[in-house]
Amino acid sequence: MSKLGVYDVAVRYGKIPALEDVSFTVSEGERLFISGPNGAGKSSLLKAICGAAPTSHGRIEVDGDVLNGRSPEAIARLGLTMVPEGRDIFGTLTVEENLRVGTGIRRDKSAIETDIEEVYENFPMLADRRHANAGALSGGQQQMLAIGRGLMTNPKLMLVDEPSLGLAPNIVDQVYQTLVNLQKDRGLTLIIVEQSSARAARVGGRMLLLRGGNVVGDGDSVKFAESDLLKEAYFGQDTPEGPS
Repeated sequence: MSKLGVYDVAVRYGKIPALEDVSFTVSEGERLFISGPNGAGKSSLLKAICGAAPTSHGRIEVDGDVLNGRSPEAIARLGLTMVPEGRDIFGTLTVEENLRVGTGIRRDKSAIETDIEEVYENFPMLADRRHANAGALSGGQQQMLAIGRGLMTNPKLMLVDEPSLGLAPNIVDQVYQTLVNLQKDRGLTLIIVEQSSARAARVGGRMLLLRGGNVVGDGDSVKFAESDLLKEAYFGQDTPEGPS
């Protein structure tokens, strides 16, 4: 059974289609990049999966449980978390208070302190500033905090929307290295919206290309970076099945 299954999913905002009949599956422990031009439907897809955007038809499943119609909190209880574009940290709360926001849905309260220390081990810069207001952190530190807060829900499937947005290349390297390490150590399944095919190729994994709300390519991120398929997806030429 797939960890995530998306079957003929459509999302509309009023009369405007954001996704049309999108289908794909993700295996447990897989790393999937989602790429495409602005307006392709990337963020809408993540929002549909986590329950923040209703689907107009189709079906989304995690471990065989149907997500359609469930609240974001109910979906999070199934082991799914999302790190949104823009991070959405609470600037007036401290770093540690932000981390504890992610524990509200958990029933294993005794494990929370251990998990907070694990987040600090993965992100030492957060440990050093655990009592500082999160709004005073740099962009890279806020991205680390957003990932750490997502981990505090104890997920098995993590969605990350544009983790490199607005960050210096060396900070992006740190963010991705941490995500890869966490995936290995915790057995996470990762779905990442990433505009840069070069970045996705360096990290490695599968890539799904969206254009106009449709899947126009599905294959290895390295092969996409080496082919013309990504360019075709961005500039609207006829697109083949994908690299073999």
